[in-house]
Amino acid sequence: MKGCIKMEHTYLYRISSWNATGTYYDAEGKQFKLHGETAVVRSEREWTLGGTMTVMCEPPVTFENSYTIHATDDKTTLIWESYNPALGVLKGKFEIVGDSIVSIYTSDSGVFKGSETLIKVDDDTYTNVGVAFKHGEKMSSWRALLKAVR
Repeated sequence: MKGCIKMEHTYLYRISSWNATGTYYDAEGKQFKLHGETAVVRSEREWTLGGTMTVMCEPPVTFENSYTIHATDDKTTLIWESYNPALGVLKGKFEIVGDSIVSIYTSDSGVFKGSETLIKVDDDTYTNVGVAFKHGEKMSSWRALLKAVR
């Protein structure tokens, strides 16, 4: 279509590492600085995304996730499965919406649900916001800036 702009995402689609800095909010709304890192590895069949997020409370708490990501017949949808030691197995989708990558997920037990959105600023920068729920009640939320590591 003439005049259409095609968005090329670098997060998830490029083998890379990313650092994150931002703010984590607990269930009561208390704010803590966060630091994180992720690494994306891609093969023909699947992607893997491994990452940590450390919340700078006292003592600091580190969350870990290990994702396996698969393409679907729809080029704007990726499905993923993750193991989080605190939450168990999570299953979700990444939906590509213009300059954004929207993720929704549910734990195998149904206890945990959440979503996050990554918005592309440039090839090396994304903003990220997310929220996690336990039994339908907000458990945490966060806002971060992701920068590609060169």
